[in-house]
Amino acid sequence: MGYLDGKVAVITGSGQGIGRGIALFMASEGAKVVTNNRKPLDRAALRSQYADLPEEERERVISMRGDAQSVADEIRAAGGEATPFFGDVSDYETAGRLIQTALDAYGRIDILVNNAAGLGQGTILNTDEKSWDYQTHAKMKGAYNTMHHTAPHMVEQDGGTILNSASNAWVGIANLCAYSAGNAGLVGLTKAAAQELARDGVTVNAYCPRATSPGHVAEFTRTVRTLSAAIGEGHLDKDKLAAVEAEHDDPIYLAPFLAYLCGDDCRDITGQVFGLSASGKIEWYSAPQIVSEVHREPGHWTMAELEQQMPTTILRAVRSQATADTWDKRDGAAAAVPHTLFDRGDRVPDDLFHGTAYINMIQGLKDPSGSSVGVVTFAPGVHNDWHTHHGRQVLMVTDGQGVYQERGKQARLLNPGDVVVVEPGVEHWHGAAPTSWFSHVGMILGEAVPTTAGPELTREDYLAACEGASPTK
Repeated sequence: MGYLDGKVAVITGSGQGIGRGIALFMASEGAKVVTNNRKPLDRAALRSQYADLPEEERERVISMRGDAQSVADEIRAAGGEATPFFGDVSDYETAGRLIQTALDAYGRIDILVNNAAGLGQGTILNTDEKSWDYQTHAKMKGAYNTMHHTAPHMVEQDGGTILNSASNAWVGIANLCAYSAGNAGLVGLTKAAAQELARDGVTVNAYCPRATSPGHVAEFTRTVRTLSAAIGEGHLDKDKLAAVEAEHDDPIYLAPFLAYLCGDDCRDITGQVFGLSASGKIEWYSAPQIVSEVHREPGHWTMAELEQQMPTTILRAVRSQATADTWDKRDGAAAAVPHTLFDRGDRVPDDLFHGTAYINMIQGLKDPSGSSVGVVTFAPGVHNDWHTHHGRQVLMVTDGQGVYQERGKQARLLNPGDVVVVEPGVEHWHGAAPTSWFSHVGMILGEAVPTTAGPELTREDYLAACEGASPTK
């Protein structure tokens, strides 16, 4: 018995890469699959399309390409049922014929996977209209077309599953303006349709896949070349590049979670955005929410009032959030990982801080001078415990918003530019505010004996101190 026995799945963009992996896996779990891509494969045209790539990368991309017919043949050869359909789903009538093909062949449609995408790169300055249309139409128009034609049949049969392939670019990635826009639009469409179809038993979710595909190999190679030319190859973080590649394993390994979303266990899961890595990671994106607001009643704001109040209200909250680093993971935190003034260094062992933190030691703790210098970066809500230094400590805040407290005193809010001097023998703790990343340079001067660890700072005491913290004067 397969997990998807008796179900019919239409998977757009399934002639290669991620779509192919999803189609093969769902078929192996018993689904009857309609495969799809724009047109039959033309290898000669591919060589021209990828002429700008190095020969080794070009041949790798071409070897990974297939089409709806070749994938349907693979499914049939393995004992499954599949029907190929060639056509561009960004065309309304073509998308309708795709869905009708599934109905004619199998009598119903239970699963729609909108995997088709147009990949590319470019900034708002150099993306031309043709490239913009290519990168946005397949995502937004294509998904709308297939969903519009599919939804009435799912409603009539009292249920179904729609899965829309987005990308982590939906949060906005530089040099991918069109692709980011297409994926952000798809997430909005997903959330709206989920609310509209929930009462009819139809779930609609989005997934952001990371797996190997011809598009990833080609565009990742081009992006790295572009960045190398712009900032110099030696300035690229090779560990980050290696981590990106490691997550892009065979796409068949991200398909099980998608199949799971199609089962009865997930009838209540809708309107969500998931991140999936073929290396085995499954992520869930929190819903956007308002984090700060201010009201003026009655009447309307004047320019003078805005100048007076915004810097200490909404804009203070905005400026406390460091700029998002789109190459980094979020570590499950409530705010984006910041670009700090200094390299944030290595992850601190979990037993030293309550949560994720990093340290970049500039001058080590065992320096003969008895002094040390380092940069510490805390994730939102992360802090250390009570402790005492036996030399003078100086904290200079560089990014985000933090909290500092000495034993027996009110906690203090710390913002960029603030400096704290901790006298020898004073028990204290410090860390990030609950919703902001926080970085500071820490110097300990003339410490002859090691720092003394104090009692644990509990979560309850941390939150209470943050709530009562006063701005640094």
